[in-house]
Amino acid sequence: MGRKSRSENLLNNLPQLQNLIKRDPYSYQEEFVQQLSHFEASLAIFELKPDEEAKEFGELINFLSQVAKCYPKKCTRFPKQLIDLLQKHYPVLNGDLRKAIVQALILLRSRGVVSNLRVMPLFFTLFRCRDKGLRKLLYTHIINDVKLANKGKHRNHKLNKALQGFMYTMITAADAQDKHGEGALAAKKSLDVCVELYRKNIWTDAKAVNVIAQACFSPITKVMMTAVQFFLNPQKRSGDNDESGSEAENDGSTKKKFVNIQMIQHQSNVNKKTKYRTRVMSRVARAHRREQAKKLGQLPASDEEDDDDEVTGGKKKKKNASKPIVNFD
Repeated sequence: MGRKSRSENLLNNLPQLQNLIKRDPYSYQEEFVQQLSHFEASLAIFELKPDEEAKEFGELINFLSQVAKCYPKKCTRFPKQLIDLLQKHYPVLNGDLRKAIVQALILLRSRGVVSNLRVMPLFFTLFRCRDKGLRKLLYTHIINDVKLANKGKHRNHKLNKALQGFMYTMITAADAQDKHGEGALAAKKSLDVCVELYRKNIWTDAKAVNVIAQACFSPITKVMMTAVQFFLNPQKRSGDNDESGSEAENDGSTKKKFVNIQMIQHQSNVNKKTKYRTRVMSRVARAHRREQAKKLGQLPASDEEDDDDEVTGGKKKKKNASKPIVNFD
């Protein structure tokens, strides 16, 4: 009777059971199977009303993700069940529960229970959620995971090719052309990932650059400006200083920028020519030339004012008008 009572207490105390399972998985296999069955029953009930808070359901998911590695054969379906749940109901899920499921998948991924090719497409899709904290969590994980997959001289070409193709689809999707839509959020965050991986010297191939080049023609201002600023200075982040400006010019960075500009021109030649894309290409080229002239000290003060007019679309400023918000420096 006492043993049965202890067993019931363990089933109601997930943190304690989690600790005991990690110490001795074999002895607590029966309790784990009961919790796994409880999860599957709760999942079937939850899918009837996926917009509920379901705090206990989230705690159960966290418990199973913590100990799933101890029972790999019994947990073969568990990652897929979480992925399917997010794919079907992520727009209506409670924010805390959605984040708990994402954290569970990240934990499973870090422990090798699920492959990155299975979770990465889902994580990029979740960029559509209007949850800044969740998008930041996904962004950090994607950067770190891709970095680990391409550690040292090894390159995971299969993963890189799949993700770059997925990013291109996100940026060029129909709903990514509406600045008020969720697709625009996903396009901007996908572009940020691609740019950051280039800056970390992980994705420096032509396909990654072409993904960024395509974003130059996006009707979404934030997406377009991020791509244009990248080509003006691929390694510069917000807050960077240019104390070693002349040295950077001498070590070949100018040549690197020139190659990137050529890639934009190639992209514009491949795609259908429109007046809008022609104007964007013209602005990028002029702004690039002005940027180089500024760094070399060859641009007079009067020309700098004209440069501001060109970058902001050719509109002249009044005497008392404020400086333009967009800045390519």
